[in-house]
Amino acid sequence: MAPTRRRPDAYVRRIMYTRSIDAWRWRRHQPDPVEVTERHTLAVPDGTDDVDLRLRLAGALRELSPGQRAVIVARFYEDRTEVETAALLGKSVSTIKSQTRDALARLRTVAPDLAIHLGKEEVPR
Repeated sequence: MAPTRRRPDAYVRRIMYTRSIDAWRWRRHQPDPVEVTERHTLAVPDGTDDVDLRLRLAGALRELSPGQRAVIVARFYEDRTEVETAALLGKSVSTIKSQTRDALARLRTVAPDLAIHLGKEEVPR
């Protein structure tokens, strides 16, 4: 009589079968993800609400001189300091300060409604 050989493929097949059944049973007891999202609807901002504001800001920036526009973009869009902006544009720090002041004043006259939408209402002096 030949000794009985073990069959590893049958053993692995049985493991895969029972793991599949366990996963199926486990999923059956979990809440349905569709029901959860329907109950807890979250408003996710997608940026489409700000399109009009961005277009108005782009139009207002076009009203600035190229030097003022470069200063505003470097200072506020790229979030650079006055010293970094001066080094980047090859100007003195005092020139950057004065161009920033003049550019912001020009933006306030060209598009006064932007300050309200950006949360920075004009404070009377």
